[in-house]
Amino acid sequence: MSSARELIMTYSKIRQFCRPFVSFRSFRYDSYIIQKNFLYDKLLKITSHTVFPVHDRSTLCFSTSTYFKSDSNTMCEGDTKELNVYYKDILKAQNDDDVLIIDVREQSEIDETGKLPGSIHIPMGDVSNALLNLSEKDFKERFNKEKPTKDTRVILSCRSGKRSGMILEEMQRLGYHNVYNYVGGWLDWESNQKV
Repeated sequence: MSSARELIMTYSKIRQFCRPFVSFRSFRYDSYIIQKNFLYDKLLKITSHTVFPVHDRSTLCFSTSTYFKSDSNTMCEGDTKELNVYYKDILKAQNDDDVLIIDVREQSEIDETGKLPGSIHIPMGDVSNALLNLSEKDFKERFNKEKPTKDTRVILSCRSGKRSGMILEEMQRLGYHNVYNYVGGWLDWESNQKV
């Protein structure tokens, strides 16, 4: 069953990546982009014969987070939950000690712009390591914040929301179910500060 999930998640990610570049309705035969319906039908055909019947898709549980200006939801047997936060949500979270904001941009980006106010900085490639391997004491000493539990509300931010969306999915796989993505990230923060 996990191979079926991986196929569907891969299809979803390919579709989301290609959405800003080409409309699937304007499919050209000389294009390298595969038509959406064709790929989806193939995935269902492959997975329905070997893994699970097509009518039993309610048991699937996967993320459909998108990185290009659309909603990010986690779906599990019909349940949906909004995982995107916006500028007004960040303003509230900055004054809430129960919320941990993590800026996942690289150090060079932080040196150039500074980190998101009220956040701690953990580069994208180090987030899992920090959550899994740092003790509560080491986390507190390094970031001057309490180490998040699986229930702590965590908001992730990057430059535009794409990398933080990827880390959101990674954290969900680690068991953190109260994680949100700041859509627009630093670019949105900066543009709202100029207004």
